Amino acid sequence: MKNRSGIIKIVAAVTGAVSLLCMAVLLVNYLCNEHFISEYKKGQYVDSTVNAVLGFTQPHIYHYNLGDVYYSQGDYEGAEQEFRKALEKKPGGESDCKTRVNLALSIVKQIDPEGVTKENLDEVIDILEGAKDILIENDCAHRDDDDGHYEDAQTLKDEIDAFEEQLRKQTEEQDQKGDQDPNDQKDQGSDDENEEDTQEPQSSDKESEIRKQLDAIQGDSLEQRNQEMDAYETYKNEHDYYGGRTW
Repeated sequence: MKNRSGIIKIVAAVTGAVSLLCMAVLLVNYLCNEHFISEYKKGQYVDSTVNAVLGFTQPHIYHYNLGDVYYSQGDYEGAEQEFRKALEKKPGGESDCKTRVNLALSIVKQIDPEGVTKENLDEVIDILEGAKDILIENDCAHRDDDDGHYEDAQTLKDEIDAFEEQLRKQTEEQDQKGDQDPNDQKDQGSDDENEEDTQEPQSSDKESEIRKQLDAIQGDSLEQRNQEMDAYETYKNEHDYYGGRTW
């Protein structure tokens, strides 16, 4: 009986120690994120000590934090790299989809609306398709319907679809205009010149609309889709540190 009682005490002591250790890790995570958030709101984005602790205890949040920092500073390529690293750490549940949304936004943000032309359209479409693939993976968004399980990912995917379609329409119109017979254009004389005067503003308006669509996707998207880092939610939900909101 004494041996059995001793074993029970040892098991209880070990269980208690493990529980305390887990609570200590969560507390450290909470305090580190709280400090990071405080500094972030002051515009002081990088804290090597805090990031080092988070990198050890929660590596996906460490890279997620850095991705958000780079995005806030306008370094979208750096943000893309960090969000990709965060995904490599395989965050679970909603954190996975949030990371995918931010990664897709970082990719789209690197597209220059002024630089989209007929010559580089295919390249731009490939970039947009890659961003959509990221959103579709793990069913955060669906390709052929609106039933993705994360609303932000589905909405962003649909926005990219609409933007691609607008780009294709613009290119088709450019091709049709380019294929017109030059002799027919000359025969039209002054009437053709008058028509061109009316068509040029229309073409300019369409290009402006395309740029507006891309700007709408880019905009302040990360700030809109991820309102603020919430330290309490991190502690309460164990590793889900952003309080996202729908748009």
